[in-house]
Amino acid sequence: MSAVPDAPILQGLFSGFAVHLGLSLREYRQAQTVIAVTVEQHHLNQAGNLHGGVIASLADTAMGMSGTWHADPQQWRLALTLSLNINYMAAIPPGSEVRAVARLRGGGAKIFMASCDLLDADDRLLASAEGVFKRGRLRLDNR
Repeated sequence: MSAVPDAPILQGLFSGFAVHLGLSLREYRQAQTVIAVTVEQHHLNQAGNLHGGVIASLADTAMGMSGTWHADPQQWRLALTLSLNINYMAAIPPGSEVRAVARLRGGGAKIFMASCDLLDADDRLLASAEGVFKRGRLRLDNR
């Protein structure tokens, strides 16, 4: 299986909000997810840099997905965020691509912990995040 699932399998992986932000799934496999976004004008704060809320959404989405992968796509689950902590380290200008590299760190059947590094094209650390999540209902439930 490739690192990024086939298009039919991707249906339903991202929320409408993630689609609206323009998030792009780069890798989805056991215990690791990579999601990217190219910073556009509508992502900027008043200082002209990537808004912290976009960074938080990117990290939250990647970390939640890192703990919900399963070998059987019909068993992929939703993740509910219980706690999220972000450390912002660098301003991110328009035109930049930001990658969220999230890894499952531990947990059990219902609750899991994940961490995330947000990197630019040169692998410079822009922000880091940690979160605690609860596995929810099946993601691909033929809504």
